[in-house]
Amino acid sequence: MDNDARMKTFNAIASQMFTLPEEGIHDALTSHDIPAWDSMNYVFFIAELEKEFGISFSMDEVMNVSCLGDLRAIVEKRAKK
Repeated sequence: MDNDARMKTFNAIASQMFTLPEEGIHDALTSHDIPAWDSMNYVFFIAELEKEFGISFSMDEVMNVSCLGDLRAIVEKRAKK
């Protein structure tokens, strides 16, 4: 999967998990910007990203994310080529 397709998939997952329009997804969005970003939906989002991209987030990564861009950077770095 190329990087563009990977990031379209990231946006689609974020859109689905947080009930946002896909065109409204951007890296600067935080839990304060997304009403549906509660602890449970965040865990489901992480699990879906891990499943889709074949990666595992460390507990430190999960706990230290401040915006969608932080997660996107981890996915871009580690996702299957």
